[in-house]
Amino acid sequence: MKKIIFIILVMLNLNPTNVKAKKIDCTQFDKISAKYLECSAKNLKEKSGVLKLKVTLGAEELKKKIATNTKDSKKKFNNSSLKEKLIKFKNSKTLTEFMEK
Repeated sequence: MKKIIFIILVMLNLNPTNVKAKKIDCTQFDKISAKYLECSAKNLKEKSGVLKLKVTLGAEELKKKIATNTKDSKKKFNNSSLKEKLIKFKNSKTLTEFMEK
């Protein structure tokens, strides 16, 4: 699925005339007319479709980045001395017991 979305975005970026050719010039209609509203709605729909594809790809990349960062941080925490001190603190019943150990 990710590959398909990526291929679509690449195709749109490599062929910008395709997107620009679909955009209709709405200045030829009166701004109050129904044809102008229909024209601007079509243009907005095309822009929002492209934007939606870009956002979904960006979100997927962000999820991957966050997942790799959490794995790295877990490894760092497991290897740190802070983990040992935290376990020691949790196992102690009182503060004086924690300070003695």
